Amino acid sequence: MNARARLGSQSGATLLIIIGIAAALAVMTASLVFVVASMQANTADSRTREKAATVGEAAMDAQMYALALSWPSSATPSPAPSLDVARLRAQFPTDEFPNTTGDFVDAVYYDDSDTDGDGQVDNNDAPWDANGNYMMYVESQGKVGDRATRFQALVERTFVDTTFPHGIAVYDGGSLSSNGQGNNPKITIYDSGGYDVAGYVNGTIGTEGNDQEREVFQSTIDVIDPTTVAAVPPLSDLLPDSTIQQVIGMAKGMGRYYDVAAGDAMPADLSGICVIRVNDGTTVNLSGGINMDDGPHAVPQASDEPGILLILGPEPEPPGANTGPLIKINMQGNDRFYGVFYTDGQLDFAHGTPAFFGMTVFRSYVDMRGTCDIKYDDSAITKLTDRWTLSVKLVPNTWREVRPQ
Repeated sequence: MNARARLGSQSGATLLIIIGIAAALAVMTASLVFVVASMQANTADSRTREKAATVGEAAMDAQMYALALSWPSSATPSPAPSLDVARLRAQFPTDEFPNTTGDFVDAVYYDDSDTDGDGQVDNNDAPWDANGNYMMYVESQGKVGDRATRFQALVERTFVDTTFPHGIAVYDGGSLSSNGQGNNPKITIYDSGGYDVAGYVNGTIGTEGNDQEREVFQSTIDVIDPTTVAAVPPLSDLLPDSTIQQVIGMAKGMGRYYDVAAGDAMPADLSGICVIRVNDGTTVNLSGGINMDDGPHAVPQASDEPGILLILGPEPEPPGANTGPLIKINMQGNDRFYGVFYTDGQLDFAHGTPAFFGMTVFRSYVDMRGTCDIKYDDSAITKLTDRWTLSVKLVPNTWREVRPQ
C-alpha cells in the first residue's frame, strides 16, 4: 500500500474515533443534564418538604399555646382554644412559603382515650379532655406548595402553683371597726379544711354600742392582734411577696391586668384572675361581675371555681410597699366573692348583705359596719392549685410524623 493509501486509511480511522468520542460526550452531557435536573428537582422538593415541616411545627406550637390559654375541659370551652391561622400565615413570607391562608396550616386536638368506641384513639374522638387526666393529642399540619407534613404528639397540661397559705380568714393591716348589733359574729368559718383558722388585726378592734369587741369574730377563730401578741406578723411572713408578684405576672400574661391609674378602663368582669391598679383614694364597687353574684349560688358549690382579685395602688410598688392605703372597697346588695381577695386599701362601709368566701387581705383597714360577712373557706385555697394552666408541654417520646390530610 502506497503512502497516499495509508494516509487515507489513518484519516478515516481518526475520524471514526472523533465521532465516537463526540457521541460519547453527547450521551454523557445528556445524562449529566438529566442528573443535574433531577438533583435540582429533588433538592427543591426536599426544601419544600422542609418548609412544610417548619410550618407544621409552628402550628403545633401555636395550638399548644392556645390550649394553655383555654384548656378544653368540656364540650363547649369558652373561649375555644382555636389555632390563629391568619396570624401564622402572616409570620411566613408568601414568596418563600406559598399557599393560601386556608391551606397553609391546620391543627386538631382530641382526648387521649377512645371516646367514640371504635377501638382506636384518633381525631374522631372528643375534642376536649374527656377523661380529665390533663393529657390530649394534638395533630398539626403545614402545607407549602404541593407538599404537606403532619405531626402528632401527646401534650400535657401543667398548673400554676399559687402557694396561698391555709388558715387565714382575714388579714387587716390596721384597726377593725364593727357594730355591736346586726349579724355578729361577722368573721366566721365556713369550711376550715382541717386547718387552724386565724384572723390578724394589726390594730384595735372597736365596736359601737357594745363592750364585747371580739364578738365580730367567731369564737373558734384565733384572733391575732396587739392585745394578744407583742406584734402581729408582717403580711410577707404569712403571704410572701413573691406569690403576689406571681399572680400579677399571670394576670399580665392572660390579659387580665388593668392599670386604671395609667389610663386603662375598669373591667366589668372581675371573675377568674384579675389584677387592677387604681389611684390612691379611689372607691371600687364590687357589685356584679365577681365570682359569685346574688345568684345562682348563695354559698359556694362543688362546681364553683374560686378566683383571685387584687386591687392595688399605682405603680411603682416595690415588694412590701403600699401605694394605695386610701383605696376604698365597697360591697353591696347580695354580692358574693369566692376566692382570694387582696387589696392595698380598706374595706369601706358595706350595704346589704354581701359576703367574702375564702381568704381576704385588707392591708390598710377593715370597716365591718353594716352586715358584711367574711367566711373562711379553705376550698378556695385548695381549688386554686389546679385553677390556671402554667403551660402545655410535649410528653417525651410521643412526637411522630403521620400521613398528611
